[in-house]
Amino acid sequence: MWYRHSTQYSYPTFNPSSLHLRHFPHAKMDLRPSQSRRPPSSPSSPPILPDEIMAEVLSFLPVKSLMQMKSVSKFFNSLISDPTFIKMHLRRSEQNPQLTLVSGKSVADFRFVTLPINSFLDNPLITVPEKPFHPLLDTVHYWLVGSCNGLLCFAHYSSFTGSYRDCWLNFYNPATSTLSRKLGYFKDYCKHRYFFSRYAFGYDSLTDNYKVAALRVIGGENGDNETQLRTEVRVFSLKDNVWGDIQGFPVGPLRLTLPSENHGVYLNGSLNWLALQNCYSADRFYHSSDIILDQFVIISLDLGAERHVELMPPQGLEEVPLIEPTISVLLESLCFCHDFKQTCLVIWQMKEFGVGESWTQLYRIKYQNLQHIGCWLPLHISQDMNTLVLANKRDLLAIIYDWTNNRVEIVTNKPRWAFCKDYVESLVSIR
Repeated sequence: MWYRHSTQYSYPTFNPSSLHLRHFPHAKMDLRPSQSRRPPSSPSSPPILPDEIMAEVLSFLPVKSLMQMKSVSKFFNSLISDPTFIKMHLRRSEQNPQLTLVSGKSVADFRFVTLPINSFLDNPLITVPEKPFHPLLDTVHYWLVGSCNGLLCFAHYSSFTGSYRDCWLNFYNPATSTLSRKLGYFKDYCKHRYFFSRYAFGYDSLTDNYKVAALRVIGGENGDNETQLRTEVRVFSLKDNVWGDIQGFPVGPLRLTLPSENHGVYLNGSLNWLALQNCYSADRFYHSSDIILDQFVIISLDLGAERHVELMPPQGLEEVPLIEPTISVLLESLCFCHDFKQTCLVIWQMKEFGVGESWTQLYRIKYQNLQHIGCWLPLHISQDMNTLVLANKRDLLAIIYDWTNNRVEIVTNKPRWAFCKDYVESLVSIR
């Protein structure tokens, strides 16, 4: 066991009087200077920073400070609310990645915390709030679908009424404590005992639109073993507040995972799932003996075109892993993580998204070094690639692994590590 020290990222402190500085590094900004928002400075007063320089300075501040500044003046409120500034601040925040962690044995006991990666590496002891997280008091069933640009997406569903149940979405920004109204409401009718049970959340930058994909797996389990599993897909457009049916996937899931696990991952305008081709039944559990190597496929849905393509896993995957493989996003790339003969963990990186030949092996780590065998989900890799944060999906633990020194810090706190989502602070909000 070891304790790892690292330099924690810190935001600069802010003093409103510091805006009247005579010198600042020049920066380019799309905001147009406004002559009407502030009176011209008199010869005796200090020079006032141009709007684009001021926006550049403010973009380094944490959301809490910016929310306080919005009440200082109409000018600050206008600047900080400007969509261009919000995007600039988001780009800054992406340099300080965080995780969302949840704990609790039931929805009524659901607890939630955001955790900066650097703080976690500095001190793995996590303090989870004692009070349950209750911004959604009027619902019985819900789970955290995903995280994107500082927004968390929650999917809700009612108990069944006859052959259907009510479903809807909420979007929550933890940094600003803003919760959207109920959106995307629909009645989910059962089809041979199947209903929309898997969701994923992402952003289409070309249309500046957030979207949620809902999946329903049908076939196989209804007793007709001659019918291959297929997946019906519908997409919710936040901009239009409507659901639309799109072309389904001719595949089944790797397994019917718990809803809040990382079932679908978001990367650069696409949602991605690990699935099986030519699959005739679905199960809650992974059975390697029932799978052949050629069945593995990654389904990638382009949120702009709302069309999917099939990506092949690494060619270095030579046999069906005894423990279920996973996909995740690390270092801004799609990654494939799998067991090798229950001796080591292998992590691959797709260097060029969509190009199968670009799969490159990042790590091959012996389980004896990790001190645990199991289904590992990579949560974070440092830019120098020397530090890994891994969650064990079977055991309620995570580890911090030092690749250079081959050392492990085991974290066994309360959070459900398999439910972790990437997170960054932002000013983005949805009403």
